Amino acid sequence: MHLIKNTSAPAPAIREELPEPCLTHSALTLLQRVTKLDDASLHCREVSLRLSDDQNHLVLTRYSEHYSPQGMEWVERKHRVSVTDLLRWVIEQGQPQSVERGDDRQA
Repeated sequence: MHLIKNTSAPAPAIREELPEPCLTHSALTLLQRVTKLDDASLHCREVSLRLSDDQNHLVLTRYSEHYSPQGMEWVERKHRVSVTDLLRWVIEQGQPQSVERGDDRQA
């Protein structure tokens, strides 16, 4: 993973600076971790999942920041998958957990 060096601008994870379309759908935070690497360095990670604005795709975002005496580095990666394709894959790969049947026929 290559981090992008950016010392002049703040990281885009600051909610007030995100573009408007990103704010329309709330993200589900899957992971949020801060690790102290040594006395002077921190590594922050966040993984979130949200529905795209057109509601046809799921967007998984992986965001990482590294703070050290030399400055701050960050990288954001987004992965996008069609909801239809994801549901088809789940049905093909998954095992049914229960099967129920009913019969309402009159004799």
